[in-house]
Amino acid sequence: MEWSGGTPVTLAGTVTRYTPTANLAEGAHTWRVTACDAGAQCTSSGWASFSVDLQAPTAPFLMAPSPGEVVWENPLYIFEWVPSYDAQHYVQYTVLIDDQEYAVPDSDSVLYLEAFLDYVEHTWFVRACDLAGNCADSPSQVFTIRPYIK
Repeated sequence: MEWSGGTPVTLAGTVTRYTPTANLAEGAHTWRVTACDAGAQCTSSGWASFSVDLQAPTAPFLMAPSPGEVVWENPLYIFEWVPSYDAQHYVQYTVLIDDQEYAVPDSDSVLYLEAFLDYVEHTWFVRACDLAGNCADSPSQVFTIRPYIK
């Protein structure tokens, strides 16, 4: 087995999995496998590519509700933030409200929450994770829910 920037490795037997002993640098890499029989007849696979991503996306910037905002009781709460940047271009968001996680569909930068929230102060933040599992959290903010009175 060999990969770009690495020393070829000889593996004996029917090995189907290998983890390099040295850390690979961040960025694009290629690898291939060469199989040889007892008569030293060898065949190589084509080169396959993969990417090493060690950097977390930038932290989201919270927009609404704003710090200290009083939000009136509503059947639909809207949480918005400025999206994160990630070199791999895909970020999945999770909104955490009082340590309760709410997944955000489709890598969007808004959560429409149809849930009952108690009439108290709440803390929220957004976690942004890329496909490699690198995550960054926004700073948390506090908002308060008040009952709607006619």
